[in-house]
Amino acid sequence: MIVAILAAVAMLAQDIISVPLTQAEARNRAHLAGILDTAGWLVAITTTFISVDALQGHNTAEKVWVILLVSGANYVGTLLGTKVGVRYVHEDATKLAQRVAALEEKVK
Repeated sequence: MIVAILAAVAMLAQDIISVPLTQAEARNRAHLAGILDTAGWLVAITTTFISVDALQGHNTAEKVWVILLVSGANYVGTLLGTKVGVRYVHEDATKLAQRVAALEEKVK
């Protein structure tokens, strides 16, 4: 059960990092995206290692717990990551105005 909890915590952290990462990439926030991508990779490899190690074992109950808890953490992490991203990942107003102007030109 401890392994499943560790895998779930890692998955939660992975999603809390990856959702703002996607938001930062979409807003052309290169440095923020790079930092989040690096941190996210470290957490993702941890999640993968713990989960795969448990799923390759012979304890069926542990496998079920890993699948259930990691799946739940995936959902909750995405929800929390969205809230974090809305709070901390903002578009540069100057760049936004330039993008809107470019789109308006294409429509004409």
